[in-house]
Amino acid sequence: MIPRARGAIRRPLASPLVLLVAAAVLPVAPAEAQFAGCRCGAVRAMHNVTREHVTHEATEASRRIVEALRMQSAQNSSHLDRQVEAAERIADGTSQNEARLLRSQIRAEAESGRFDPNPDFCLILDTALAPSLPAATDIPTAAAAVAGAASWSRGESEPVAANGIRMAAYLAREREQIKLAGGASDATTEWQIMLNHPTLKLDDKMVRRALPRLIANSVDPFPPKPLSEEELRTPAGLSEAVRRRAAQARNQAAIAAIELSLAMASPSLSAGPYRAIAGRSRYERTIPDSISELQALEIRTTAYSSPDAETLEMRHTKT
Repeated sequence: MIPRARGAIRRPLASPLVLLVAAAVLPVAPAEAQFAGCRCGAVRAMHNVTREHVTHEATEASRRIVEALRMQSAQNSSHLDRQVEAAERIADGTSQNEARLLRSQIRAEAESGRFDPNPDFCLILDTALAPSLPAATDIPTAAAAVAGAASWSRGESEPVAANGIRMAAYLAREREQIKLAGGASDATTEWQIMLNHPTLKLDDKMVRRALPRLIANSVDPFPPKPLSEEELRTPAGLSEAVRRRAAQARNQAAIAAIELSLAMASPSLSAGPYRAIAGRSRYERTIPDSISELQALEIRTTAYSSPDAETLEMRHTKT
């Protein structure tokens, strides 16, 4: 132990904390330097260890923070990727559902038969069926025959105006002239002249004369004598005129229905293309140069329901 000089002032030793602060503030001294009995090199070493430890810990904390941020960013990116993928899958699913629905609708339309090709339509096209009109002729329409019957029913014909025995004689003479028209036994009473063939023979003058009489005999064979001006001025004559107008309305209704039937049976279409259709079926009626709508329908119906063997084979080859 080093002796203390007598009378020397006793100084307290510096605390380790003070020494640590002093070591941090004071300039670096060699390890062998001594100050107030303390080894500064040891303090310096302790300070370096502390600094290295703090630096290491701060660096490690920074690394962990950066790593945590990196992991968070990766997680966010993963979430975003999953959201994008989910949105794409939803869009793809929606598109697939729409496409599947559209295919189902198209399949339903196709299976409904709405767009199925018709083999008979193909056969009609094969015959080069084109709209065509018959050549101009002097054949009157059904309206001309109906007009004669309507005029008779209204009392405008001369025999009706004469009435009585004169009208009976006129009808008897007319019957003898036209009763064999169209091959009938009595064309003035037999509707077979219209029903025996789907196309009226309006090119036959006797048939054209027989039709008005046949219609008149069916609707109003003996119309009353027209009322005179003097009769129309009386109450009885006025009442009779009203009654006749009501009867005339019923007669005109019947005549209009007959006119519709005659119009369908009147020659109006060229027979060329229909002869080609009939040639591929078992149609047996005579086909004149001009046929009616009724006969054209009859030919098409027969071609569909009763084709010959060759046409049947062709129909099976159509898709």
